[in-house]
Amino acid sequence: MLELRHFLRLPELDPLVERLIADGPGLIVVAGLDPRPHAEGAEEGFLPSGRAGVLRILLSEILAAHPAVRAIAIVEDQRSIRVPRGMERRVRVWGRQPTDTYEKLLDRARSQRPDVLVIDRLDPENVQQVLDAARHGVRVLSQLDTILCGADVVRQLSEFGASAGDLEGLSWVVTVQRFPMLCPACKEEVTPDPAYLDRLSSAHRDLAGELRSAVFCQPGACAACQHTGRKGSVAAFDLYRVLDEPRAEFVHPSLLSREEYVLGLALRGYLALEDVVGLEGELLRRTYGLLTAEEKAFSRVNATLQRKVVELETANRVLQHRTEALISLQDMAQTLISSTELGELAARVCRYAGDLCGADRVVLYYGLGNGEVKVLATRGWDPSAIGRVLSAGASALSGLQAGEPAPYTAPPLGVGGSVEPGLLRTGLCVPLVAQGEQVGLMIVHATRKDTFTPGEVALLQTFATQSALSIQRAGLIDQLRDKIAQLEAAQAELVKKERLEHELELARQVQQSVLPRVFPDVPGYAFAARNRPARQVGGDFYDLFSLDEDHLGIVIADVSDKGMPAALYMALTRSLLLAEARRAMSPRTALAQVNRLLIELGRPNMFVTVFYGVLQASTGQLTYVRAGHDRPLLLHDGSARLLTGAGAALGILGPDQLRLSAEQAVLGPGDRLVLYTDGLTDVIRPDGQLYDLARFRELVLSHRALGAEAFCDAVLADLAAYQDGAEQYDDMTMLVVEVQ
Repeated sequence: MLELRHFLRLPELDPLVERLIADGPGLIVVAGLDPRPHAEGAEEGFLPSGRAGVLRILLSEILAAHPAVRAIAIVEDQRSIRVPRGMERRVRVWGRQPTDTYEKLLDRARSQRPDVLVIDRLDPENVQQVLDAARHGVRVLSQLDTILCGADVVRQLSEFGASAGDLEGLSWVVTVQRFPMLCPACKEEVTPDPAYLDRLSSAHRDLAGELRSAVFCQPGACAACQHTGRKGSVAAFDLYRVLDEPRAEFVHPSLLSREEYVLGLALRGYLALEDVVGLEGELLRRTYGLLTAEEKAFSRVNATLQRKVVELETANRVLQHRTEALISLQDMAQTLISSTELGELAARVCRYAGDLCGADRVVLYYGLGNGEVKVLATRGWDPSAIGRVLSAGASALSGLQAGEPAPYTAPPLGVGGSVEPGLLRTGLCVPLVAQGEQVGLMIVHATRKDTFTPGEVALLQTFATQSALSIQRAGLIDQLRDKIAQLEAAQAELVKKERLEHELELARQVQQSVLPRVFPDVPGYAFAARNRPARQVGGDFYDLFSLDEDHLGIVIADVSDKGMPAALYMALTRSLLLAEARRAMSPRTALAQVNRLLIELGRPNMFVTVFYGVLQASTGQLTYVRAGHDRPLLLHDGSARLLTGAGAALGILGPDQLRLSAEQAVLGPGDRLVLYTDGLTDVIRPDGQLYDLARFRELVLSHRALGAEAFCDAVLADLAAYQDGAEQYDDMTMLVVEVQ
């Protein structure tokens, strides 16, 4: 039987698991990400978490620790739950049938008063019933398919529809995730940067001593691991206990967090130090890859379904044709009336017409209503002519568009080609007239008889009149089908467009929520910012964040692209910058580290310009680095000067070519620092004239007397007036720091 001791684990895990086993009623959620077999091609996706195995272990430990406990397991597949040997009589396993609902099964299970309920999956369909059972004295174990952990899992249950009252039944969240383990044969020891160890020690004070003396490792390359540096996998856990107070907030940290666990594995040489450094960015990248793979899988399934529909439609048409072929010649009229497909109807008309009058060659023309006719069907002639369009005004057909059947012994236009002389012994041209409107004409020839009898001509004319009505109706139906198909295609395209616009709007809302609207309260300073993306989502971002009681981080950045790719790259850059800014007070050090991580994790052919400064609030001293970004304006005593500084954009060049220069400036009372992206200086009028930096500098000076918020509004209003309705080609972002 699989037990927790079989896992390669940290000793800190054992007492927490013992506490969980000894705990009372409540919901225990085992969270982790299962493999997606349909999402093939997800590059470097997540390893199977093994959460089902952890759930079975917890059930076994609970049963072993509490001999009187009885359990009921509700599962989709009875093979998915394995009851420990000797405990089979204490656990009843119910397989869920397609007609069974979780509500029905849970009510039935609760009526039998079990001590423990096992639910194989937790989802919006059953979350409220599961939590209700947990709130009323039942210990419940269930699984959740997610990459989230800790308090984020609680928030996901809220999104499933669980209220604050329902969540009172939640007890524990146990998250498990597997990581590729360093190859023991080739891993190499590495000495980390002491400054980085200082930051790690500050973040994990209980591990400070161990961090100082630890030996970290990095991947090597050998034949045993196929030169990947990784061999096997190791599980990382996150244990979150829902506290009694405050129950509605769920903001307290995990008892043992995934980050602490990963760091502990790195301290013991199972994971590389880079796995700890880039954990958040790596999870984001892999999650995006998984979503992309699932989207491709969905497209493949949709394409397969469409092919199946086409095959069914084709098979249906073949079946219709074979069924109609069984209709006898005596039922011609009824057959013509019941036929709705124009090409098939025309073929039957040709066949029946030849049978009625003894003609062995027939061609049917259909009027297109624009001075042209179309070869609709043939009998005895080359079938490749079917579908050919002819101009009636340029042919002898123009003289045959009215009247009664008339002799016609010449080869039919567009069909006959070169015909052996004397082959066509007799022929007729028969107009097809329905309700006073000519819909086409039919030409019949005989190669084995010299003439058509009057009875055959009369019969052919009557049949032509009857056929014209059917052809007219079938033509209208064909047109209607075409219109319906066009309408359905347009509607599908509209739905697709609306769905895309809705998704982009959601992405815009998420992105806007990331940009701060409330800034740190720093005495003596006022802050304001504005962001106007060129599309629904953009690549500009800004931020103001406290580094300590006297230092403030100030950042503005511009990604090289626009739209969704730029938004994703922006999110990655912002996350890396926030993480590195709190590890290094030096802007130059922080941006150098962000540049390294962007080269490793970012998308190729994308880069970002960044201005990042650290402001000491008590002195006004600003230490900053300008990584390829537009030079900010410092307003002082009625003038506006451009700040200096050199450096290349992040994400494309190595550390030797980055050449970031650390600069300083002092902000005094009444000074104002204006940070902006090039979207403000590259505004274009309808006549194509560019705004440029000099004019923007004058604009900033003209509004210097306004407060920070009014200043931003006035600048953007003047730029909008200059733009005069012309298209906005780039994102526009401005951040103002004012010394009051």
